[in-house]
Amino acid sequence: MNAITWLLWALVLVLAISVTRNPFYLSLAALAVATVWIAVDTARPLGRQAPRLPLLAAGFLLPWSTAVNALLAHIGDRVLFRLPAWPVIGGPITLNAALYGLLTGIALTTALAGTTLLHAVIDRHQALRAIPPNQRVLATTLAIALNALPAFATAARDAVEASRLRGLALPRWRQLQIVVTAILYRGIDYSLATAEVLETRSFAARHRARPATQASSLAMLLASFAVIGGSLAGKPSLALVGVAGLSLGSALIVHSTWRNLRTIGWSVATGAAASLLLAASTLLVLSLRDSAADLAYSPYPALHWPGFSPLAGLAFLLLASPALFLRGSAR
Repeated sequence: MNAITWLLWALVLVLAISVTRNPFYLSLAALAVATVWIAVDTARPLGRQAPRLPLLAAGFLLPWSTAVNALLAHIGDRVLFRLPAWPVIGGPITLNAALYGLLTGIALTTALAGTTLLHAVIDRHQALRAIPPNQRVLATTLAIALNALPAFATAARDAVEASRLRGLALPRWRQLQIVVTAILYRGIDYSLATAEVLETRSFAARHRARPATQASSLAMLLASFAVIGGSLAGKPSLALVGVAGLSLGSALIVHSTWRNLRTIGWSVATGAAASLLLAASTLLVLSLRDSAADLAYSPYPALHWPGFSPLAGLAFLLLASPALFLRGSAR
C-alpha cells in the first residue's frame, strides 16, 4: 500500500470517529484500528514497528476524559452521588456524564492510534509527491514534520536506554520527566537548525501567489463552510452544494498532482484497499441520513440504549481493510 492509500485511511477514520459517539460504532472503529495496528507491527512493510504511544495514551486519556466530564457536566438522569456546592465541580455526578467522557476518550485514543500509525507505514517521499506543486509552504511544513517525529522518538528512546544503562531505579513520573526533557531539548535543537536552513534558502521571502491558486483555496474554504453550515442548519441542499464544491476542488488537486501521482506504485492490493475505503466513506455518508443508525447518539438527558444500523456498522468494519493487504504490500 502506498502513502496515498494510508492517508485516505487516516482521513476516513478521523471523519468516521468525529461524527458519532455511539458506543457500538466506536467499538468497531477501535477494533478496526487494533487489527491494522497488529498487522502493521507484524508485517512492518517499511521495517518500522507500530508506535507504542497509543497504548500509553489510552491509560491516561480514558480515565482523564471520564473524570473531567463527570466533574464538569452535571447533567443526566442517573445520579451516582452528589458533591458539596464547590466551585465548578460541585453538584450531581451522573452516569450519563461519565459515559460520555469515556466515549470521548475512546474516540480520541482511536484517532491518536490511527494517526500515529502513519509513522510506521508512510513513505515520506510518496507523501511529498502527493502535494500540489503550488503548495510550497504545505510541502515544506509536511517535510519538517515528517523528519521531526522520528527525531523525537529517537530522543525518547535514547533517554530511556541511558537510564537503564546507568542502573537508575526511578519512579514512573521521574522517568517521564527525563523523557519529556530529552524531547524538548531535541526539539529546540531541531527547530534552531531548521530555522537556519530555511533562512539560508530565503524561505521567508515573499512569493506572490497566482490568482488561480488563491481562488481555488477560497472556493475550498467556502465549500467547507457550506458543508458544516448545511449540516448544522439541517439544510441538505446547502450541504450538497458544499460536497459538490469539495469534490470539484479535490478533482482539481488530483489533476494538478497527477504527474507526481503516476510515479507512485499502484498495485492490485493497493487499488482494492483504496476501493474499500471509498466504499466505507460512501456508506458513512448514506448512514448520516438514516435515523435508525443513531450516529448522533448522546446519553443526555436520559440514558438509553443506542441504536445500530448494519450499513453504518459495515462502514466502520471496512476501516480494517488495510490489514488484509499488508502482506502483499510488504512484498
